[in-house]
Amino acid sequence: MVRKKSVASKVKTKKESYKRQQQIRSKISRSWRILLVTVKAIKKFLSFRRIVENKSDSKKVKTQSKITILNKYHTNSNFRNKYKARMKTEVLKKFYTNNSIRLKMIQTALNSYHTNKTVTTQKSRQLYNQRRRILKKYSNIENHKSIIKHSSLYIDKLKQFRKIIQEGPDYVCISCALALFRNQVIPFIKEKYSKEGILSQIEKHIQVNFNNNSSMQQQWICRLCSDKMKKQQLPARPISNKLEVCKIPSELKRLNNLEKHLTALRLPFMKIVNLTSGKLSSRLSQKGTKGPLHCVPSDVQETVTTLPRPVDKSMMVRLQLKRRLKYKAIWEEQLINPTDVRNALLILTKIHPAYNNIKIKEIDQSYLTSDQQNNDQNNTDLAIEIMHANISEKENLPEEISISEENHIKSLALGDINNNDNSDEEIDEDNNDARTKYNIGTDSCIQPSDFHDFLLFNKEPSVVAPAEKNKLSSLLTDKTMEALAFPHLFPDGKGSFDGEREIKIKWKEYCKTRLFSSDSRFAADSSYIFFLQYLGDLKQVYSGINIAFRKKLPINAKQTLDDTQMKFLMNKDMIYRYLQCVRSSPQYWHKRLKDLFAMTRQLGFPTFFLTLSCADLRWKGFNDTFVRHMGAPIKESYTFEEKTKRLRANPVLAARLFEKRFMTFMNFFIKSGASCLGKVNDWFARIEMQLRGSPHSHMPIW
Repeated sequence: MVRKKSVASKVKTKKESYKRQQQIRSKISRSWRILLVTVKAIKKFLSFRRIVENKSDSKKVKTQSKITILNKYHTNSNFRNKYKARMKTEVLKKFYTNNSIRLKMIQTALNSYHTNKTVTTQKSRQLYNQRRRILKKYSNIENHKSIIKHSSLYIDKLKQFRKIIQEGPDYVCISCALALFRNQVIPFIKEKYSKEGILSQIEKHIQVNFNNNSSMQQQWICRLCSDKMKKQQLPARPISNKLEVCKIPSELKRLNNLEKHLTALRLPFMKIVNLTSGKLSSRLSQKGTKGPLHCVPSDVQETVTTLPRPVDKSMMVRLQLKRRLKYKAIWEEQLINPTDVRNALLILTKIHPAYNNIKIKEIDQSYLTSDQQNNDQNNTDLAIEIMHANISEKENLPEEISISEENHIKSLALGDINNNDNSDEEIDEDNNDARTKYNIGTDSCIQPSDFHDFLLFNKEPSVVAPAEKNKLSSLLTDKTMEALAFPHLFPDGKGSFDGEREIKIKWKEYCKTRLFSSDSRFAADSSYIFFLQYLGDLKQVYSGINIAFRKKLPINAKQTLDDTQMKFLMNKDMIYRYLQCVRSSPQYWHKRLKDLFAMTRQLGFPTFFLTLSCADLRWKGFNDTFVRHMGAPIKESYTFEEKTKRLRANPVLAARLFEKRFMTFMNFFIKSGASCLGKVNDWFARIEMQLRGSPHSHMPIW
């Protein structure tokens, strides 16, 4: 044990001595290194000093250094590459920063190009020019090929575009009877649906509408109805879902706007204005609406009894419709025919169930004969009085003739030869004549000679207020309002939105079925279009309010009475946030503006800004489609009045045709297809109505 300890102690001592020696050596080496560095520095300093003092030595050193650098440049490849890169960066830095050096370098390069005419440079220059010509020729050929290819593609897309825009919504679905475009329908093959095991209800539904159409024409079915039937489901918008309406009787077809309102049990008070712009008259302009919609129950029976009695069946009466009789404002004024109103109400009492309680007394024609007898007695009395007056006048004739002769001689003496006493009377007769006053044609076998019996303009107009005594009806809770406000569209009171159905239909889908229907009675009535639009906006507002109170607004009904809480919500703009779902509201466009700002942040500034307007009075395809849907013959050209009247009568069809043309133009020329503006990454469009009523779009494109 003692020996082992002595050995371990010896090993430890040796290690410690070795470490000490190593430390001493490292210190000595460090000191020696420091000494060597200082000695080298001193030598360099002395040599530099000696070179500065002696010019011959400095030249020798420079030459030696150059020789060493050249040897190193030729022998060492790494040093050569680094040297080239360093010199290149320095030259480029001088070229881009110093203008004088840049100009000098350009001038030297040009001089060397022009002066250097050796064989090698000439050959290299010739090869360079030849290569450049080949590349230029190849690029021109490729550009020509691409131009030809793009032009052929553009011509093909243009032909397709012109073919598509010539077609209108001429394809009627046999299920829902909607007039649709070609890309929205497919050919109806009965065997195709029967093979797939469709339910018996669907088969009966198809068979009913299939039998109504002629077998000679090709049948079409819309894609939505087809997809639903393939899934063995009934679609929500077919005619069999209690959406069928009866034909309009002839008594209701001949009514004008005021006569239609007189026959309605609900009066939809809305302000419809003419959108005049430029030289376009209000008679030919499109229509718009201002303000809210109010529906008030109307006393039809009382208003019909207060109408003036007609002297003839074709007599027109000037009538003013007011909300209240004491108001000065007139809601509507027009010429009406009382007999047409009575005949329309008699038909409605037979067809419409809501008109069963209305009783209209038929006019007794005896009052016309009694008035005629009274007129005859008055005429005989007048004749007797005239005879007495003529006798008295004849007695005074000689005196009057002598006086008139004297006056005539005096007038001749004064030179008044062309004095006609009857000229003023003739002018008064012309002014008082109804034909000249109201631009009515002269007498013929069809027109009577006295129009005052039929146009009662000189008398004061009759004023009625059918809804004066009644209160406003709720637009959302009154389920019979649509059928009662528009009896000329729903003569039997069936087919409205609130009717009971097997499959519930949504409001927007119902509006599509009515406005896109092949039966143009709904799309041609502007008041009905504005009625549907206002109700749709109102339903969206109410649904937005409910969602806002449930999710967005941290408030209950009790807190709404607190003024401070409401002011806080008004300042934060939280109350009007529910209007974001209502299209064309300020909050909706504010939300869309934020979307546009987000697109600019992600994509940058747009490349193009397009404005596409609707030239509805210049496009012949528009007018041809209007004429085709109205059942009139197509002409080569149309007058301005014909164009404006058809545009005014078909607002829904005009909007659909513009949307179809806009989307096909975008698909064929902007987004894809010919790509006239290049590759489009994204786009944003806002479609709005102009002052004249036609749509146009503003569109930034990236």
